[in-house]
This record gives sequence, C-alpha cells and structure tokens, in this order.
Amino acid sequence: MRVLVTGASGFIGRNVVAQLERQGVDVVAASRRPLVSNPAVRFEPIDLLTPGASADLVSRVRPTHLIHLAWNAIPRKFWSASDNLDWAAATFALSRAFVDAGGVRAVMAGSCAEYDWTGIGRLHENSGIAPATLYGKVKDATRRAVCAFGEESGLPVAWGRVFWLYGPGEAADRLVSDVASALARRHQINTTEGRQQRDFLHVEDVASAFIAALHHTHCGPFNIGSGSPVAVRHLIEILAEELGGLDLVNFGVRPSTLGEPSLLVADTKILHETIGFTPRYGLESGLKSTADWWRNHVS
Repeated sequence: MRVLVTGASGFIGRNVVAQLERQGVDVVAASRRPLVSNPAVRFEPIDLLTPGASADLVSRVRPTHLIHLAWNAIPRKFWSASDNLDWAAATFALSRAFVDAGGVRAVMAGSCAEYDWTGIGRLHENSGIAPATLYGKVKDATRRAVCAFGEESGLPVAWGRVFWLYGPGEAADRLVSDVASALARRHQINTTEGRQQRDFLHVEDVASAFIAALHHTHCGPFNIGSGSPVAVRHLIEILAEELGGLDLVNFGVRPSTLGEPSLLVADTKILHETIGFTPRYGLESGLKSTADWWRNHVS
C-alpha cells in the first residue's frame, strides 16, 4: 500500500500525512509548497494545474491509494475563483492517470457547499444539491464526473464533504484562527451576534475521517462533520475563556450576512455507522488544543 496525498502542505493535508506516517504507511506527499514539518516523508513538489503533471507524478510514484485534497482554498477568494474550473480539470486528469496506473482506491475532498442551504438544516448525503457558489457548483460537477468514471473504470471512489473545521496551525482569515490570533495577542476583535449554528470538527479528526474512508469500501459521498450543531457565539465564548479574553470580544459589531442559514449541520450516519469513524476531540477539548497552540505560537 502506497498512498499519494495531494495538497499535502495544506491544513488537512499535513494532518493526513502525519497520521499516515505515524501508522507506518508508505506515504508520498505532493504539493506546491514543501512539507517542512515532516522531513521523514517522501515529498514530491508539483503543481497539478500544469498540463501533464498528474500523469508524470503518478508514473513516478506508482501509488496504490489516493487521497486527493488539492484545490484552491484561499479564504474568501475560493468561492468565486475562476481556477475552480482548472482544479476540476486537474482532478479529472489525476483520476485518469491513477486508473491507468492500476490504482486501487481513491478518496477525494468535497464540500458541504455542494448542498442546498435553503432547506432543512441537517444535511445528509441524499439531501438536495443546489450549490449557491461557483466553488460548490464545480465541486459537485467534479464529484459526479469522477464517481461516474470510477464506476465505469472499476475504481472505488469516496467523496468526503467537509463541513466547518478548525485546529492548531490554521491559516489567517478564518473564524477560529482570527479570533484565537487576536485574543492570544490581547487584541480586541469584532464579531457578529453569532446566533447561526454550524457543524465544527477538529482538523485532526477531519484528517482521520479521510483515512478511515481510505481503509473502507464505501463509495460515493459521505459527510465529514461532528453531527452536532453549535452556535458560533458559543464557540467563540469557549475559545475566549480558554485564552482569557472574553472581555476582548465585541459581539454584534459586525453585521450578519443577509440570508445566511440559521442552521447547517452534517448527518454523520454513514461516517460513524458505515465507515466506523469515531472523533478524538469534543468541541471543548478541540478548542483547548487550538488555544494552546496559539498561546505558544504568539509566545
């Protein structure tokens, strides 16, 4: 078993690589940026948007298994970025090269943005699909094409729809990272009222879910989330108490997004009962690990 992980230097990717390496799996990390935190892992520098890059990578690595995470994830910009189309094409090329090389199983990253957010708040894999953004529309189209190709070619493909995530080392311009960074520095931070409820899962658990799916036989979409909704305000309060900065949070100063759904949460029956995944972190323990990282990072 040799696992190729694309997007290996990303937030989820580096956690996937670290866990596979600890499990003694032969893992190859592929990314545009070096995986500086894990020098023991074989690293393949590559830009999958370059024509022919996927075929060249797969021919060199000869992986049996694939976890494909690479995509545009620049905060706020990825929703409408035109290169979503390029990433779809790169995913198709990678899938074809993987099949041609005799690949055994692939797990790929989707998004909860593929769902219709105007309906019932608890989303299961058969819920309505009506993405509101270019990112969500392209992700859904990619899922349909790749899974159909997998059925025709005999490649089992699982598609993990990630909900909201957080954890140590998260990039800036995300909810948890922005709040934690400000409070660790004793800076004021302005937020919305935070009444909307979302589904948050620690990044290490998100990575573990992808790995669990890799070892399973499930094909098609599956949700990656906690299955438990939490008000954004409550999440911020827990994080602020961990960092001793509740007095620095100014709730309600920023306006809420017009038309934002009040509740979005994953149905996790397939993840838990079929795939057999159990998260390591609860919300409180996960936010504590995140607060500790930011406290040490600022120091």
